Amino acid sequence: MFFRGRRARERRQSLSERLGSPEAEVRAAAAKEIAEDRDRVWAVRELAGALDREPTPETFDGIAGPFGDALCRDPATRQRIERMFASHVDDPAGLVRDWTAFLAEYGVGAAMETVDDDLAEEVRGRLRRLRRQGWRPHELAHMRPDSVAYMVAFGTTVELLHDAILRAAPLTAEDAERARAQARDALERALPHPADSDERGDILLDVCERPDPESWTDRSLAALRIEEVLALCRSAEPDRAALGVEALEYLLVYEDTLKRAAVRETLDRLCAQDQPPHTLAKVLRCHAQLQNERETADPPVDLYLTSLSHPDGRVRAAAAFGLDAGGGLPQEARAVAALIDTMDHDPDIAVVRSAANSLALIVCSEEANTLAASAALAHMADAVDARVRASSVEGALFRNEAGAFARLTAELERPDVEPAFVEVADFICGLRNSGATDETRASLTRLLERLGRSEWSELSCDDDLYPDPEDRAELLEKALETLRNPA
Repeated sequence: MFFRGRRARERRQSLSERLGSPEAEVRAAAAKEIAEDRDRVWAVRELAGALDREPTPETFDGIAGPFGDALCRDPATRQRIERMFASHVDDPAGLVRDWTAFLAEYGVGAAMETVDDDLAEEVRGRLRRLRRQGWRPHELAHMRPDSVAYMVAFGTTVELLHDAILRAAPLTAEDAERARAQARDALERALPHPADSDERGDILLDVCERPDPESWTDRSLAALRIEEVLALCRSAEPDRAALGVEALEYLLVYEDTLKRAAVRETLDRLCAQDQPPHTLAKVLRCHAQLQNERETADPPVDLYLTSLSHPDGRVRAAAAFGLDAGGGLPQEARAVAALIDTMDHDPDIAVVRSAANSLALIVCSEEANTLAASAALAHMADAVDARVRASSVEGALFRNEAGAFARLTAELERPDVEPAFVEVADFICGLRNSGATDETRASLTRLLERLGRSEWSELSCDDDLYPDPEDRAELLEKALETLRNPA
């Protein structure tokens, strides 16, 4: 007995040392062994501590997976976590507080007394995405704990929650000061260049792109950059305010939405003022991007509707782009009718494309409005413009209309396949309830693989979203990955 106890202690000491290895593969292998140890309390404590020490998000899942397994192996712990998720369905801040208090009992970190809005919204968004994908973390107690489905749901939920908390790590005061100075310098360098110019865009892209490789402080860095950009949006100087809105659009595209309340307040204030067309268009697109990232209860639908009659095409296109937010709201019928009228009669093809895209994706609460949108898009099935035609196909696919996949297949069989249809295949087949059968996926995969063999990306193509061969090759690769790995 004495020797067995000593061997167990020596083994655990060896595993602890390997868990601190500089090699990610060694840490992951040790984590798997620790998760199976008979001393469950020790295993959970070791793995929880290792998660907090893991140097990069890129290697986090090598420890997080075994950590979830270790938690599952103890019925009392497992049931406690089930209750934790069940009791905080609509209270992400409370979930974070309970989770950090749970880990603190194992000597890992401290229980959070306050949870900021950004972290709470991030956790809410992650759990909502899980539910949309068919996982229901708040109903774990109703699943068989020895089933594969339970293990996957439990482990995924724990991993996403803890990952979100770790990504809220603050910057040091020195790093924050340096980052603010760099952001301000870049924005000053961008100011003299014309709006939407390549020179300005390159500078803003550098400001807004996520660092590579990933770091636990990336979200704090993004929040800091948003603060600097919002300060510029509030400038009394029109040129500076316009630059701020342009930079904000970049940030909303490249970053998960942070500082949502401050962003919304700033956009609403700018909308209430008399803005030049370029700035107003950017404000409308930012509003739409804010809605696309995470639905808000009161998107500015009336502003979109009013802006559809603006004399500047950039403003009308931005308004049409955001008007799919009208689905399910009192303005739904007006939104659908306005989009149809815009698609049928606006002289600017960019506006027509935006209207068609919104008609394809608007989710209506009234069947009559859905039917109206579908009928209008069906009339565009033979449109000369590829993007309008793609929206017609996309809308039919999005609503699971009969023959929709046959239409997409026909487009992908053309000798001059447009990038818009590869994009449609990627988007639709990336949805969990896409309606694509295994046979359909296999057929689409073969068609896209044929494009790759024919060096499709190198062919001459007039597409402003995918102007270069590299852009088209990346799109094709992404679509193939989506088809080969169903949601």
